[in-house]
Amino acid sequence: MRFPIRAKLLGALAIDLILMMVLGYFAVHQMATMNERAVFIERHTIPSLDTVGDMTTAINRYRARQLEFLIYTNNGDRNRILDQMRAIESEMSGYFLTYRSLISSPREQNQLDAVEAAWGEVVRANHERFIPAVRLVSDGSVQPFYSRMNPAYDALDQAMAGLVQENQRQARASLDVVAASYDTARTFIVFDTVIAIIISAAIGLFLSARIARRLRRLVEATNRVSAGNFVGSINEQIRDEIGDLARAFDQMLASLRHQRSELEDRNRALQESLARQAQLMEEIVRGKQAEAEAERARAAAEAASQAKSAFLATMSHELRTPLNAILGYAQLLHLSKSVAEPNAQYLERILASGRHLLTLISDVLDFAKIEQGALELEYSQVHIPTLVDELVAMTLPLAQRHHNQVQAYCPAEIDTIETDGRRLRQVLINLLGNAAKFTENGTIRLEVTSAKRGDVAGIQFAVIDTGIGIPRDKQDKLFQPFSQIDSSVTRRYEGTGLGLALSKQIVQALGGTIEVESEVGVGSTFTVWLPTIPVSTVASSSLSSKLPLVGEPA
Repeated sequence: MRFPIRAKLLGALAIDLILMMVLGYFAVHQMATMNERAVFIERHTIPSLDTVGDMTTAINRYRARQLEFLIYTNNGDRNRILDQMRAIESEMSGYFLTYRSLISSPREQNQLDAVEAAWGEVVRANHERFIPAVRLVSDGSVQPFYSRMNPAYDALDQAMAGLVQENQRQARASLDVVAASYDTARTFIVFDTVIAIIISAAIGLFLSARIARRLRRLVEATNRVSAGNFVGSINEQIRDEIGDLARAFDQMLASLRHQRSELEDRNRALQESLARQAQLMEEIVRGKQAEAEAERARAAAEAASQAKSAFLATMSHELRTPLNAILGYAQLLHLSKSVAEPNAQYLERILASGRHLLTLISDVLDFAKIEQGALELEYSQVHIPTLVDELVAMTLPLAQRHHNQVQAYCPAEIDTIETDGRRLRQVLINLLGNAAKFTENGTIRLEVTSAKRGDVAGIQFAVIDTGIGIPRDKQDKLFQPFSQIDSSVTRRYEGTGLGLALSKQIVQALGGTIEVESEVGVGSTFTVWLPTIPVSTVASSSLSSKLPLVGEPA
């Protein structure tokens, strides 16, 4: 249940007010009691005592007039005194009447009745016995008559004394009531004041201590937060203004912890991002360095390759010149038949070996030109049937050496194309030579057909043999330079491994493709496709090259 501080303070004030109201009510009550008794004394006791005093005075005057009535013997004086006595009797009747209005208790009524009865006896004795007896005596002796009135006056004095005592008793009772009321009021006022002070002090000390303790907890929590410590909370359970403030502070503290946690997460994410960026920068730097190293290595490799190609081209050119001279002289000796048998066969072997060496040097020179981008193509009209006949004639000796048959197929509609005839012849001789070299007791077939790839018209040359075939896992190495399917084949059939690589480069330079299909023990089919270039559009073409052409074919 919610008890605001204002309600608590108002409650404490209400308690003080209730105590003060009780105190005021009791004080008013006691003051009313004292006032009542004072009014009683003023309106009853004092007039009663005054009346009693007047009555005593009247009685004394009445006795004095009786004494004068005895002393004076003149009738005139006695009648005057008798009138005075009757006046005093009337005065006493008035006193009795006045006093009856002041009677407050039966006891006082009895006392007044006794006084009135005693006074009546005095008056009756005066008129019935004293005055007639005094009138009969003329010598002035008053003692016997006056003494006879003493018992009546004694009774009257006694009754008057009782009435006076009753009045005094009532006065003392009123004073006692006033004193008791005063003492009670004073005691109650002191007690109520002390209780109010104790309750006010207890409530004040309790509330102040409790509020101070709760405020101190708030201050300590605020100091912790200002120092950056967001741990813990106040957990105030009391529902008042300070409790609301403490709960709002706890909510603020929870919000600060949540925001701090988010900031820490974001900071960690930022640190991780920075670390990743730094790592990426390092990787980029390393990549740049590696790229630069690779570029330098590539430049060095290109420089080395160009140097190698230049060296090979130079060496090939330098080797071909003396080799041509050797072959020329050997050919002259062979044609002049200057060398007799059996030495003539050695001359033929020199010619064969020289031609083979010349072919190898030419391949190396062409490959070096291709690597340097200096392969020059010369386009011209090539009559395909004539080319086929030349190829068959050139291949036939080698094919017959291995007991092979050579077949050619060239449809009549295939006539002339625009291409580099020398390079095309070089490629087909290489393919037919390989087919003759790797086929024994088989068939070597050259088929020429028209073939269109996409929108491009072309011509296709297929070299088909029934030789040893090529394994599928070795076929991807066929067109790589200086590559052989295995060393045993190299030893058995000789070769440098440049022929197919050089053929592929030449076919690509001519804008065509070269493919192979082979199966071990069945044979191989090499297919060369070339686009048919119109004669009017191309006169000659060459591979672009930034390097100078090194060496010329002999």
